[in-house]
Amino acid sequence: AVVSTQSGHYGRDLIEKQRTYDNDTILSAYQLILLEQLVLTYLLHGNTSKALKELHKCTNVYQKHHTHLKHHRVALHTALGLYAMVLPDGLDNAQAQFTAALKHTAEPEQIAFIKLNSAIVHLKQGLPSEQLHSLLESIEPSKMPNKCHSLKASSYCIQGIAAMFEGRLPDAKRKLRETVVMANKADLNKLTGCAFLLLASIFMKMGNYKDAIDMVKSASEIAYRIPDTSLQLWSVDLLATLHGKSEQPEEEAHFTTKKLEILNTMDSETSKAVNLPEHNLLQWLDSEFPACSMSMV
Repeated sequence: AVVSTQSGHYGRDLIEKQRTYDNDTILSAYQLILLEQLVLTYLLHGNTSKALKELHKCTNVYQKHHTHLKHHRVALHTALGLYAMVLPDGLDNAQAQFTAALKHTAEPEQIAFIKLNSAIVHLKQGLPSEQLHSLLESIEPSKMPNKCHSLKASSYCIQGIAAMFEGRLPDAKRKLRETVVMANKADLNKLTGCAFLLLASIFMKMGNYKDAIDMVKSASEIAYRIPDTSLQLWSVDLLATLHGKSEQPEEEAHFTTKKLEILNTMDSETSKAVNLPEHNLLQWLDSEFPACSMSMV
């Protein structure tokens, strides 16, 4: 779950004011949790540079109180990995951060979450099938931690993506439909949107453009309601392609224009982020603290 930026800022500011009077490590722990949630919210909304600045604040709080906050290191590396995933050519950095995160936890839910994201990176990178299958076996739905509904739903989704890549479309549809059922039960909106778009891609491959368009429109409603810029981009890109295949040039042009608008906004944000000094946080892997953290306070 992510917090709204308004409530996150309010909570963060209250804690900052209190800490001017009481430098309690419990307050610092709450502050770190709120900052971590703000990072995820900014990434979801496409505010990459703001996410990175909040990540820098996280590492500063962690460094000042690391004796009591050591267990937060895994969350920081994981958040850096998620940040890297939205960057052009950021997949190697993302994988390095996820690998670093796994060194600092023995918690089954954290391990599963990191491995699920690592699998997405490897799918995008085209990992050799033998290595990919080994990874996918380790994150099968049946191997997810007990009672963790969201991780199990995510596992079905990733298994569905892998089946799509290998051309096993009936198996992919079955897994993605299971994802939708599970995600809807728990209000996992982003996951529902992803599954809809993946199913739409399958329908498009099968030449069923009408159902594909309907599926994308449902995903698009979710994307703009959250809001989630990556889902928005994916939606309009698919709609442009589908209307092109359906010989609807006006609709195709409309969604192509929207796609370019979103791309320009995202490119501007990522360009701003990679040029910030805080971007060097991605170099933090093995050392106790980031080399660039406290120097930027």
